[in-house]
Amino acid sequence: MDLYRLRAEMGVNGGERKFILNCIDNETPEHLAMKLAAYLCFWDEDLLLDASAKTPALSGQEFRPDLLGLDAGGEVALWVECGNTAMHKMSKVVRKWPDARVAMFKDTEAKGRFLREELTRNLPGPDRVEIYCWPARGFREWKELLSEKTEVFGEAKAGAFNLVVNEKIYATDLLRV
Repeated sequence: MDLYRLRAEMGVNGGERKFILNCIDNETPEHLAMKLAAYLCFWDEDLLLDASAKTPALSGQEFRPDLLGLDAGGEVALWVECGNTAMHKMSKVVRKWPDARVAMFKDTEAKGRFLREELTRNLPGPDRVEIYCWPARGFREWKELLSEKTEVFGEAKAGAFNLVVNEKIYATDLLRV
Protein backbone atom coordinates (compact mmCIF):
# COMPACT_ATOMS: atom_id res chain seq x y z
CA MET A 1 0.00 0.00 0.00
CA ASP A 2 1.32 3.42 -0.90
CA LEU A 3 1.16 5.80 2.01
CA TYR A 4 0.15 9.37 1.19
CA ARG A 5 -1.41 10.22 4.54
CA LEU A 6 -0.41 9.00 7.96
CA ARG A 7 -2.37 9.51 11.18
CA ALA A 8 0.13 8.83 13.93
CA GLU A 9 -0.74 8.04 17.52
CA MET A 10 2.43 7.72 19.55
CA GLY A 11 3.55 6.96 23.07
CA VAL A 12 7.32 7.40 23.01
CA ASN A 13 9.87 8.12 25.74
CA GLY A 14 7.08 8.57 28.26
CA GLY A 15 5.22 11.20 26.21
CA GLU A 16 2.16 11.00 23.98
CA ARG A 17 1.43 12.80 20.71
CA LYS A 18 -1.00 12.56 17.83
CA PHE A 19 -0.72 14.18 14.44
CA ILE A 20 -1.41 13.75 10.75
CA LEU A 21 1.30 13.80 8.09
CA ASN A 22 0.28 14.32 4.47
CA CYS A 23 2.44 14.06 1.37
CA ILE A 24 2.70 17.58 -0.02
CA ASP A 25 4.01 18.88 -3.33
CA ASN A 26 6.06 16.07 -4.89
CA GLU A 27 6.64 14.07 -1.71
CA THR A 28 6.59 10.31 -2.00
CA PRO A 29 5.34 7.72 0.49
CA GLU A 30 9.02 6.94 1.19
CA HIS A 31 9.55 10.59 2.09
CA LEU A 32 6.62 10.47 4.50
CA ALA A 33 8.03 7.34 6.17
CA MET A 34 11.45 8.99 6.49
CA LYS A 35 9.86 12.12 7.95
CA LEU A 36 8.11 10.10 10.67
CA ALA A 37 11.38 8.33 11.54
CA ALA A 38 13.21 11.68 11.69
CA TYR A 39 10.51 13.04 13.99
CA LEU A 40 10.95 10.04 16.27
CA CYS A 41 14.73 10.37 16.17
CA PHE A 42 14.40 13.89 17.60
CA TRP A 43 11.32 13.17 19.74
CA ASP A 44 12.59 15.21 22.68
CA GLU A 45 12.99 18.29 20.43
CA ASP A 46 9.21 18.40 19.70
CA LEU A 47 9.80 19.48 16.10
CA LEU A 48 7.43 21.49 13.92
CA LEU A 49 5.89 19.34 11.19
CA ASP A 50 4.56 22.18 9.12
CA ALA A 51 7.06 25.04 9.16
CA SER A 52 5.98 27.63 6.62
CA ALA A 53 6.55 31.24 5.63
CA LYS A 54 4.30 32.09 8.60
CA THR A 55 6.90 30.62 10.98
CA PRO A 56 8.70 33.77 12.24
CA ALA A 57 12.16 32.14 12.19
CA LEU A 58 11.71 31.43 8.44
CA SER A 59 10.29 34.80 7.47
CA GLY A 60 11.60 35.92 4.09
CA GLN A 61 13.34 32.61 3.39
CA GLU A 62 12.79 30.71 0.16
CA PHE A 63 13.44 27.25 1.63
CA ARG A 64 11.47 25.18 4.14
CA PRO A 65 12.70 22.18 6.12
CA ASP A 66 10.93 18.86 6.41
CA LEU A 67 11.05 19.31 10.20
CA LEU A 68 12.12 22.30 12.25
CA GLY A 69 13.27 22.72 15.83
CA LEU A 70 13.26 26.13 17.46
CA ASP A 71 15.15 27.34 20.53
CA ALA A 72 13.51 29.16 23.46
CA GLY A 73 13.87 32.46 21.60
CA GLY A 74 12.09 31.15 18.50
CA GLU A 75 15.25 30.89 16.39
CA VAL A 76 16.20 27.90 14.20
CA ALA A 77 17.96 25.31 16.37
CA LEU A 78 17.50 22.16 14.25
CA TRP A 79 16.83 21.87 10.51
CA VAL A 80 15.87 18.39 9.24
CA GLU A 81 15.79 17.21 5.62
CA CYS A 82 14.59 13.80 4.43
CA GLY A 83 15.51 12.15 1.14
CA ASN A 84 16.81 14.17 -1.79
CA THR A 85 17.88 17.74 -1.06
CA ALA A 86 19.70 20.13 -3.38
CA MET A 87 23.23 21.20 -2.42
CA HIS A 88 22.22 24.77 -3.17
CA LYS A 89 19.54 24.56 -0.46
CA MET A 90 21.91 22.99 2.07
CA SER A 91 24.57 25.61 1.37
CA LYS A 92 22.08 28.40 2.08
CA VAL A 93 20.83 26.69 5.24
CA VAL A 94 24.27 26.23 6.83
CA ARG A 95 25.24 29.81 5.96
CA LYS A 96 21.98 31.39 7.16
CA TRP A 97 21.91 29.50 10.48
CA PRO A 98 25.54 28.81 11.41
CA ASP A 99 24.67 27.79 14.99
CA ALA A 100 21.80 25.44 14.11
CA ARG A 101 22.13 21.68 13.93
CA VAL A 102 21.40 20.23 10.51
CA ALA A 103 20.30 16.61 10.06
CA MET A 104 19.64 14.71 6.86
CA PHE A 105 18.00 11.30 6.46
CA LYS A 106 18.67 8.80 3.67
CA ASP A 107 17.07 5.41 3.15
CA THR A 108 20.30 3.46 2.54
CA GLU A 109 23.87 3.54 3.76
CA ALA A 110 25.14 3.90 0.18
CA LYS A 111 23.05 7.03 -0.34
CA GLY A 112 24.19 8.37 3.02
CA ARG A 113 27.86 7.86 2.14
CA PHE A 114 27.38 9.43 -1.29
CA LEU A 115 25.75 12.44 0.38
CA ARG A 116 28.66 12.72 2.83
CA GLU A 117 31.10 12.83 -0.11
CA GLU A 118 28.97 15.42 -1.91
CA LEU A 119 28.76 17.59 1.23
CA THR A 120 32.53 17.35 1.70
CA ARG A 121 33.11 18.54 -1.87
CA ASN A 122 30.51 21.29 -1.97
CA LEU A 123 29.73 22.62 1.48
CA PRO A 124 31.73 24.71 3.93
CA GLY A 125 31.82 22.88 7.27
CA PRO A 126 30.35 19.60 6.02
CA ASP A 127 30.82 17.96 9.42
CA ARG A 128 28.08 20.22 10.81
CA VAL A 129 25.57 18.11 8.91
CA GLU A 130 24.48 14.90 10.65
CA ILE A 131 23.54 12.14 8.20
CA TYR A 132 21.31 9.29 9.37
CA CYS A 133 20.59 6.23 7.23
CA TRP A 134 19.21 2.74 7.63
CA PRO A 135 21.27 -0.43 7.63
CA ALA A 136 20.58 -2.98 4.85
CA ARG A 137 16.85 -3.57 4.25
CA GLY A 138 16.04 -1.51 7.35
CA PHE A 139 14.14 1.26 5.60
CA ARG A 140 11.99 -1.15 3.62
CA GLU A 141 11.08 -2.93 6.86
CA TRP A 142 10.26 0.43 8.50
CA LYS A 143 8.05 1.57 5.61
CA GLU A 144 6.19 -1.75 5.49
CA LEU A 145 5.15 -1.36 9.14
CA LEU A 146 3.40 1.94 8.48
CA SER A 147 -0.20 2.37 7.42
CA GLU A 148 -2.64 5.24 7.16
CA LYS A 149 -3.39 4.80 10.86
CA THR A 150 -0.09 4.13 12.61
CA GLU A 151 0.44 3.49 16.30
CA VAL A 152 3.97 3.75 17.66
CA PHE A 153 5.01 2.95 21.23
CA GLY A 154 8.41 2.55 22.86
CA GLU A 155 11.70 4.40 22.97
CA ALA A 156 13.48 6.47 20.33
CA LYS A 157 16.53 8.65 20.69
CA ALA A 158 19.41 9.72 18.46
CA GLY A 159 18.59 7.13 15.80
CA ALA A 160 18.12 4.19 18.17
CA PHE A 161 14.61 2.76 17.89
CA ASN A 162 13.11 0.21 20.25
CA LEU A 163 9.47 0.39 19.18
CA VAL A 164 6.24 -1.43 18.64
CA VAL A 165 4.76 -0.16 15.37
CA ASN A 166 1.23 -1.29 14.57
CA GLU A 167 1.67 -4.23 16.97
CA LYS A 168 4.98 -5.35 15.43
CA ILE A 169 8.40 -4.97 17.03
CA TYR A 170 10.82 -2.67 15.29
CA ALA A 171 14.30 -2.29 16.76
CA THR A 172 17.18 -0.76 14.87
CA ASP A 173 20.01 1.70 15.19
CA LEU A 174 20.26 4.13 12.31
CA LEU A 175 23.77 4.54 10.96
CA ARG A 176 25.54 7.89 11.15
CA VAL A 177 27.89 8.49 8.25
